[in-house]
Order: sequence, then C-alpha cells, then structure tokens
Amino acid sequence: MSESPGWQFAVEVHPADWHFPAGKTWIAGWLWAGEHRFATDLRAWLDGRPILGLHGLPKPGLDEKFLHRPGPPYSGFVILLEPHRGARELRLEVRDASGHWHEFFRTPITVDELASAAPTPGTLASRLAGLVPDLLRLQTQRPQQALAALADEVISAALAEPLNSLPVPPFHGALEEPRETGWLRYGRLSVTGWLAHRTAKIKRVTALADAVQESLLLHGLPRTDVSDVFADLPGRNQSQFIGHVDLPANQSTPALLKIFAELENGEKHLVFAQRFTPRVIAGADIPLPPLSRRTFARVAWALYRSARRHALPTGEPGALFAASRTAWHHYRSEAPARPHSHRAKTLAPAARGVAGPLRILLATHNLNFEGAPWFIFELARHLLAQPGVSVRVVCPQEGPMRRVFADAGMSVEVIDLAAAFAAPTPADFDRELAAAGRGLDVAGTDLFIASTMVSFWAVHLANAAHKPSVLYVHESSAIRRFFGPLVAPALFPVIEDSFRAATRVVFTADATRTVFDYLDGAGNFRLLPSWVDGGRIDAFASAHDKTALRRKHGLDPDAELFVNIGSVCDRKGQHIFIRAIELLKEELRFTYPGRKIQYVMVGARAGMYLDTLKQEVALHGLDQAVFIPETGDIFDFYRLADIFVCTSFEESFPRVLLESAVFRLPIVTTNVNGIPEMLAANEAWLIPPGDRYQLGDAMKQALAAHYAGDTTRADRARTAVLKRFHVDQSLPQHLALVREAAAQSA
Repeated sequence: MSESPGWQFAVEVHPADWHFPAGKTWIAGWLWAGEHRFATDLRAWLDGRPILGLHGLPKPGLDEKFLHRPGPPYSGFVILLEPHRGARELRLEVRDASGHWHEFFRTPITVDELASAAPTPGTLASRLAGLVPDLLRLQTQRPQQALAALADEVISAALAEPLNSLPVPPFHGALEEPRETGWLRYGRLSVTGWLAHRTAKIKRVTALADAVQESLLLHGLPRTDVSDVFADLPGRNQSQFIGHVDLPANQSTPALLKIFAELENGEKHLVFAQRFTPRVIAGADIPLPPLSRRTFARVAWALYRSARRHALPTGEPGALFAASRTAWHHYRSEAPARPHSHRAKTLAPAARGVAGPLRILLATHNLNFEGAPWFIFELARHLLAQPGVSVRVVCPQEGPMRRVFADAGMSVEVIDLAAAFAAPTPADFDRELAAAGRGLDVAGTDLFIASTMVSFWAVHLANAAHKPSVLYVHESSAIRRFFGPLVAPALFPVIEDSFRAATRVVFTADATRTVFDYLDGAGNFRLLPSWVDGGRIDAFASAHDKTALRRKHGLDPDAELFVNIGSVCDRKGQHIFIRAIELLKEELRFTYPGRKIQYVMVGARAGMYLDTLKQEVALHGLDQAVFIPETGDIFDFYRLADIFVCTSFEESFPRVLLESAVFRLPIVTTNVNGIPEMLAANEAWLIPPGDRYQLGDAMKQALAAHYAGDTTRADRARTAVLKRFHVDQSLPQHLALVREAAAQSA
C-alpha cells in the first residue's frame, strides 16, 4: 500500500518489475479517498497517452473496513493497458468531486520490443466542432480557472481511450441505452437493456453513474426477442431492465455508467460498463457564453495550443479552417440569444379595451389537476363572471378537470391533434390542424386564449380565422429543447411564429420572458403578475382541522410532515427529494430521537417514473415516504403540512409556492427561473436544483426552525406574496389585457 496526499491506494495486480509484454495487460487495485471525498474518475498515462479505467468497483472486505458498511462508494479499480513500443513511464491519476485531476502513482516501465507502435490520435480538425462547445461550457462553469488549463482538460478527455465492459458468461445481455451518447432529462439518464444468467437467479440489478448514489433498475420485465439468439437461456423472456440513474452536474466527460447484478447468494458482479457523452434534452444545462467572436477566437486558440502540447496533429490548414467555420456556426446557433434592450410592458391600457359582449375560446394543453390548468381555470372563471362574456374550452386530451370547468358553466370539447403534432412539415401541420378544428365555431369566437406554450396551435387557428389571440407561456425551456421529443424539427419555426402572431404573449415571470425575448419583434409581450386568493385560503384554514385532514388521508396525526406538491414527474424532481430523505434518515433519527417524521409527495400518476421512485423507497427502507395520487383537494395538503418542499428543475411562477406561503408554511425550494422573483432568501430556503446535499441541509434547517417555533421566514413570505400577488389586484390586470387584445385585429 502507498499513500499520496489524502489518498490511500495499492496497485495489487501488475506485471512483474513493471515490464509489459506485447498486447493487453490488466492492472488493478484499490483507492480510498477519505471519509468526506471520493473519486469521480480514474485514468492512466502511458507517456503522453491517456487511458480511462473502471473505478468504483466493489472490493469486499476493504469497503467495509473503510466505511464500516458495504459501499458505495466502492474502492476497487481496474485498467486495461496496451503499452506502445518504447513507452517509458506509467502515471495514474484520480479525479475528485470538484473536477480536478490528481496524480497518485508514477513508475518507470519497460515494454516488449514486439509491442505495437503508439496509435495515431487523429487530428484537431476532425474534433474541433465538438471541442469548442465543451470548452466554452467548461469556462462558464469554472470562470476563475486559467483557459489553458481548461483546454488541456478538454483535449486530454478527447484523447483518452475508453474502457467499456460487457457481460461475461454465464451472464448474457445487452445494454441498449445509453451508448456513445446519453440523453439527460432533469439530471437523469435513461437506462435500458436485458440481462440473464445461465445458472443462477438475478436478485436485483443496480446502476451507478457517480461515486455514491446507486440506483435500482426494474429487472425481470417481459422480453420476447432474446429467444431468437439464446433459445435455451433460462429467464430470457423476463430479462428486460429499465430505469434511471442520477448524473451529477459536474460529471466528467465522457461519463461512466456501471451496472451491477446481485445474485441470490449475495455475489455482486459488474455486468456492464459504458462510457458515454451526456447530452441534456431537458432541464438545467451549463450555458454557452453570449455570442462573441473574441470569446470564440480565444477558445479556438487555446485548443490549438493544447493540441500542440499533447502532440495531437492539427490537420491540414484547409481542414482546420473548415472545422473552425463549422464550430463557429454551431456556437452561433446555440449561444443565448441577445436580449432586447426593452422590458415587456407590465400592463396594457384598459381604456382601449372592449367592454361589451365577448365570446372566448380557451385552449388548454390538458385537463389534469396541474398548476397551469388551475391557473387558466381561475382566469376563465373571472372572465365568465363579467357581463356578456362567455367561455368555451377546447383541449387535445381528456382529464378530471373537465368537470371543474363544466361545473363553472363552461362547455368543454376534446379534439384530436395527434396528426397535427406528428406532421413532418409546416404545410402538413396547417392541413391537419385545419381538419382537427373544423368542428369548432371559429366564426362565433371573438378571442382565442392559449394556455401554455404547448397550446401554440390555438394561435394558428386564430390567425387563420383572422381573430385576435392571447398566448400564456408558463414554460421556461427553449422551444427547440422543449419540443425536440414532441414534434419534427421542421415545426420549430411554426411554434416560434405563434409568438410573433399572437396579439399578446403573457408571462408571469420575467425569467421566463427572457428565454423567448428574441421573438418579441412586434412588441406584443406582456409581463403580468400571477395571483393567489388569500381570503379563500384563510377561510379554508379556519374551517379545517389539521389532525382531521391527516386522518382523512391516512397520514400520521403526530408526525412532522414535509409535503411536496406537484405532478410526480422528472421535471418536478421528486427523485432528488427521495435522495435527500435517504441522506437525512439516520441523522434525524439521532438528532430528534422519538420524533416521527413523514415525507408526503402529492400528485402521483402511474408510469415508470413513479415505479422507479417506489423501488428506490423500498430499496433504502424509506417507510416514512408516502405517495398520494393527483387530487382536486389540494388545499387539504397545504393545511396538514408542517414544511413545504419544491424540488423542481424548471418552473415559471409556480402557484404551489404562492399558496404554501399564504398557508404560512416554511418553504424549501429550488431557485429556478421565476421563483426568486416570488420569494427572497429571507422568506424561504432557496437551493439550486438537483443537489440532494443542499436540499437535505435546507430541510434540516427548516425542521430545526419548526421545532423551535421560529416562523420568521414563513411570516415574511406570506406578507410579501399577499402584497404583490393578491387576486384582487392581479386578475383585473389580466382582464384588462384580454379586453385590449380582443379590440385588436389579428
């Protein structure tokens, strides 16, 4: 065993006297980072050649020695080396959680004369288009670090030879997702494939993409095509596995996914190891810097200099110039749009509005018990209460809120837009949309209102009928990213056109408006406050007993309740909530002995995401975590809660925070998009999205304040929210905007 500053390690498997034969040779050992840090990657250097290893492998006996329990984190590692002829030195490096590499071992080596020559690494020109955005984002992430050092990190990562692993008989299987690219939604990586064992039963399958958080995959699902290749393999027809793995925000590139299979006898085997490049399709991503030729030139030059230092051929001048132009084009197309110098108007002049009869067709993207449908329902109900106003509702899918709208006196019609959303071209979209809307009384409509960006199609219906329209936008994700999985790329301009064509585009958060600011060429954007009905909430709280509501919903009357309200989906981040619960489980048991604590997630809907959350809860014995289905009785859960938690990765201006503030609840929330416009740091515990450690710490602070009877933050939040967003001052502004829009020609 050797020691390097802060690290303990041993290289237990290596050739005698460090003389490598021709061909491939394994080296293996273990590495212990210490109690409060861990390794996130491992690589070897053969002179100037980087080779990635497999780190974080179970090391029975040693893991328990260091951790006083089984891992993760695991301490074992292996590296497959094929030293080139003439190689003289081997170095081993480990990457820590902050992203920095540390050398921990170095030794001279000799290599058999029959070994192959060093492989040709390709050219900078062939890689430049991909390296430029990597370095731009790394510079954004670590602005204090020298650009040359960041360029060296990007170049060495590009040169590193990966090590992947497939099942070894008696295991058989295939990893189908991820492959070379891994698609991320809100910090989670989708994992799919199949796995079977010829002689033993697989008890569970787990996956690991960071050092400490092992995720359970659903295994044993039906799979019918394996028999075509392995007709005699036991368990082949129930060999499918699926699931998600959390990927840390500072994960190295390429990232490493490890999948383990545990047998009934307790043995744990590495069955898959896959290096992949993460690509974010939803959720927070490290942004590119604003478009700048100077920034681009500095980054390109830094990569060129680093390539020279790493003996990476730059390529022919013509090829390098062409690669630079391609890299610039990609940067220009993906860099944040330059904002306009003006801000959106905050209130349309009501004097120019239509005060007479008004026939409104309201389009909502769904009829579920979600924030956006409730928002537009309350607006519609307020409009309907005005003299001469009628409201009809149209939606592409059925849902429980149909009855809510109907009971308020609004007719609801469901139309089929599947063909329009599947259209390959704008012309096909127009044709399919016209067919879907043929039964609507367009001529008898004075104004179209589209709720959420997903209802952009209503603006096109209005435009085709020469009617005015209002588009409410609650999404804070760029069009091309949000709609990437939903429609053909050819329809992206169609969606963008709806922002330009709408008579008014309304945002309740300025952070959301800035995402779409580049589309405000006509000056039709408006920023209006959302609302909360304080009187209704206070009346409800006075009329309902907290203990009785807990018994109504099967919750412990004597427990302290953390409540997370929102549709259970990856965007809302309930998986991070569960990670924090896991972190707090033992600590809170010792800090508050004898106290009961429950964690309630309201908004459960059937699907793989909910299934994986329940699996995680079962795996870690989190009996105090409770799932409640989507419900219209949402006020019950504010009233019975002790602390409110919002873990969303992306929000515009969530009504759950307005309502929880008025219910006087201490609030722990992510600080994404428009949330900081709603709550200040002295009114709630604000944390970054996706960070289970900061979430757990904030939850501890909120719980300590609760036990101490400290209501300072909750009192400030209620006062601030009622002052700025009371229904009596906000809804009249939206009514004024609707009347103003109705007075305009389409």
